[in-house]
Amino acid sequence: MNLALPSIRTVLAVLGVAGLALVGLLDYVTGPWMSFALLYVAPVLAAAWWLGRGPGLVAAVASSVCWFAAETWGHHGEPLRVLVWNSGSRIVMLLALAAMTVRIRGDQHRLRAINRRLAELLGDAERLARTDALTGLANARAFVERLRQELARAQRGDTPLCLAYVDVDNFKRVNDAHGHAAGDELLRTVAQAIRETVRAGDVAARLGGDEFAVLFVGAREGAMESAAQRLLARLTRIGELYPGLELGASIGMALYATAAATAEEMIREADAAMYEAKRRGKGRVVVSHPGAAAEPASPTTH
Repeated sequence: MNLALPSIRTVLAVLGVAGLALVGLLDYVTGPWMSFALLYVAPVLAAAWWLGRGPGLVAAVASSVCWFAAETWGHHGEPLRVLVWNSGSRIVMLLALAAMTVRIRGDQHRLRAINRRLAELLGDAERLARTDALTGLANARAFVERLRQELARAQRGDTPLCLAYVDVDNFKRVNDAHGHAAGDELLRTVAQAIRETVRAGDVAARLGGDEFAVLFVGAREGAMESAAQRLLARLTRIGELYPGLELGASIGMALYATAAATAEEMIREADAAMYEAKRRGKGRVVVSHPGAAAEPASPTTH
């Protein structure tokens, strides 16, 4: 027959009581000239702190009993009523110390839980403040902050950066024909297409309305243009799900072999390239190189 092993709490409680008995024995042996008050109090505080209310109160009672026994047998000549009064005062004091220690320990646990919850809430609030609620992509604020960070890194390391500006062609027709709920669903579909087309290290965002942006970080020019063409092809297929509305996308890319001076400059260049794509008939990619005229990059044929 297997016997259950005692829990750690039970073992510690037994050891505490045994320790208090040893303290009482030492108090009895040494007589009234040496004080062991600290050794009676410390186990009570330790039991209440580490083991909880029940063991703490048991330790307080055990400490009082041992203390009373040591005085009764070792302090000859003291009236019994004095010993009883002192013992009663001590047991009240020790019980109060145990209760207060348990309360302080509980308050500490509650404060830690509250702090953890507050940290989670602050983290959630920060994520919400930096995330587009409809699509789950980064919002304009978060995108500009990340663009500035990557631009500063590119300026130090002389690495290429490319900003693509994506506008959904004729998006208003979806709202007019099918309602705003359908328009929202289309925007979520576009966002998912962008998320699945770009690399994990690239940064995709919804800037507002039907306008999106992608920051390509550290990729070769050909790879960035290929990614833009793949995205355009996918958005074109999405547009075909809405026959008669002529949906698609115009993508403008500002490609910098060396870092731009400011984030605002990159946004202006990409936005201008996107409007150039619209001017040329929509449904295409236009690449702008700083200091050079915008050139079309293999426009997609519908």
